[in-house]
Order: sequence, then structure tokens, then C-alpha cells
Amino acid sequence: MRKIIIVGASYAGLYAARKLSSSSDVEVLLFDKNAYHYIQVEAYGYVASVYNESDVTTNTKEYIERLNKNVKFYENSVLSFDADKKTITTDANEEFSYDKLIIATGSLTNFPPQVPNIEKYSRGIKTLQRASEVEKTFSDILEKAKNNKSDEKTVYNMAIGGAGLSGVEIAAEMANLIKESNINRNKFELNIIIVDGMKTVLPGMDERLVSACHKRLEDLGVQIHLGSFIKDVDESKIYLMNDVVIDYDYFVFTGGVKAITLPSSKEHEVNRMNQYILNESLHLKDEEDVYAIGDAGEMELDGKYYPPTAQIAIKSGEFVASSIINNTKAAFTFKSAGVLVALGGSFSIGLANDKYYVTGFIANMMKKVVTKMHKNKFK
Repeated sequence: MRKIIIVGASYAGLYAARKLSSSSDVEVLLFDKNAYHYIQVEAYGYVASVYNESDVTTNTKEYIERLNKNVKFYENSVLSFDADKKTITTDANEEFSYDKLIIATGSLTNFPPQVPNIEKYSRGIKTLQRASEVEKTFSDILEKAKNNKSDEKTVYNMAIGGAGLSGVEIAAEMANLIKESNINRNKFELNIIIVDGMKTVLPGMDERLVSACHKRLEDLGVQIHLGSFIKDVDESKIYLMNDVVIDYDYFVFTGGVKAITLPSSKEHEVNRMNQYILNESLHLKDEEDVYAIGDAGEMELDGKYYPPTAQIAIKSGEFVASSIINNTKAAFTFKSAGVLVALGGSFSIGLANDKYYVTGFIANMMKKVVTKMHKNKFK
């Protein structure tokens, strides 16, 4: 029986484990330092205090126990792997051998190193712990705004760095909640500010999405600063390249991700986002028995780079699992099913099949269905 080790209970890792569980001739060991899976695509609702922690997590250990007995879960960090010896070493100082290794370690917030102090003064949401910090801060300030009895007007600025998918969803959800809350705006001004060096929100996406998203943010009262990158940050100000200075009280940064790689017995090539460079079958270069999936690997197909998304992570996880089960070396292909953007309350926009523009009730229902389908797979 072949032994397959998966490192990381990410989207990609869990879908690979689920697919592999259907095969009777493999033994699967899944490693993750956490006993839960963090549903990052729903983080916007959690940090805006709309969802609870239980809405954005599933219990990995319980889920794995419900699969076939050929899959086992270890609540351990993997410290390193040795591609020559075909072993991994865990934080429990245990060594496990494998026939195939799947690296599904995901990613963390990429704080740009050229911006002094940005990591010190801002917060990412790529881990549940950091997202919980943001949620508590926003929840506390929203409650304070509702119950403000001071004679003097209070102004509080929540800044969000990055106008990509995560940034606009968080900004819109927070702004919508503020708009619907019973706040005396003559006494307490709670502002949501979004900052991005690109010239548009949702850079690189379909113009219909860009236009609709920008209008929605404006309608919600979000202050939008585009077209100038962040130069520096201190404990209360964001300094832009165009010399604009933005005052803030709390700063959430969503401006990019950096893949998590594993220390190894030898060097493996990575790109500028720290993603492993892969061949067409999603193997690490020159490593026939080591795969990288999801955010951990560079997905470049027919000369086109695909940025990390939950959708491509899921597809890559299922693809590698099928390749192992069938002992094939086919080339990975990907066709996007589209994108859905939640913009506060019941307002959503999107592209179905990456082509047809949808908005309003239909887009919102599609978003809910996609999320529910993902959650139901891990109940």
C-alpha cells in the first residue's frame, strides 16, 4: 500500500485527502498544527462581526475521522522534508516516510518589505488568530459608537490596505454594518478607508465588476484612495507616495500573500511570492514524488499565471489526488467557474462561468450556495 503524506489542512489539502480516501490502495497521513480548517473566503464576514468563529471554521480532526480508515490526521507541524530519503520530520521529533508527498501549506499575508513598519503597525487576516484580533477590535469600536455618551465628537478610522477581493469585501461588510447600526453620527464618526497603489479596485478583474464595486463602496461611504502606493506607516498615519497622509486608528492589510514553504534537505526553486516552481503535473521541479498544490505552488498554465484562489486550490488538490490514484502524469488544466464578490449585507456581484455578469439577489444566492456546498463537504 502506498503511503501519501499531505502537509496542510488547507482547501487544497482537504480536497486532496477527501479524494484519496476513495482509494483502497493508499494510506494517507494529513498533518496540520491546527485541528480546524479556516474558511478564509468567509473572513470578510467574520472580521466585520457578521459571522461567528464557528461560521468560518470546520473541525479537521472530526472530519478526517469520518472518512475511510485509510486517512489519519496528526495535529503536528511538519518542520522539514527530505526528498532523497522521502521522509518528513514533525515538531514531535518524529520521522515519517512517504511514497508521495503533497505540500498544501497555504499562504500568509505578504507585508511588502520595502514599506518600513507596515508589518509592525498593521494586521493581516490570513490566520484565524489575526482575524479574531480584527473582529474584536471592530466589534468593540462599533459597540462604543452605538453607546457613545460623550459631549465631544469622536472620530475613528479603520484603514484597509489592498483593494483586491479580500480588501473590498471587508471594507463593504464593515461599512454596511456601520450604515445599518444605530449610531449618532454627530457624536461618533466611524470611517472605513481603503488604500491601494493600483488605479482601480479589484485590479485586473472584469470592468463590470470594477465599476459596480467602486460604486457600491462609494454608496456605503467608504473613503477610497487609489493610484499611489504606501511609502511608510507609523502608529497613527499611512504615508502614500503622492504625499497624501491618512490618519488611522486601526490598520488591516490585505495587499498580497506569500506562500508557506517547508525547509528541505536541498533547495527548491520558488517565485517572488515564495511559491514552489512546478512542472505541468504540479510536481516540484526534478522531484517526481513531491507535489505542491493550492497557494503553495505556482499555477502557470499555457504561459498564464493564475493568482491563488480557493477555486484553483480545490481543483489542484483533486487533480493531484486523481493523478496518484491512477498513477498518471497528466498536465493540470483549469477553467474558472467565475468569481463572486460579497459587498456588504445581501449585495453581491459576480461573473458566472467567468463570463456572465450577475448582481443583486442572483449573485447573493450564488455566493451563499457556493459557501454552503464547501461547508457541507466537511460536516
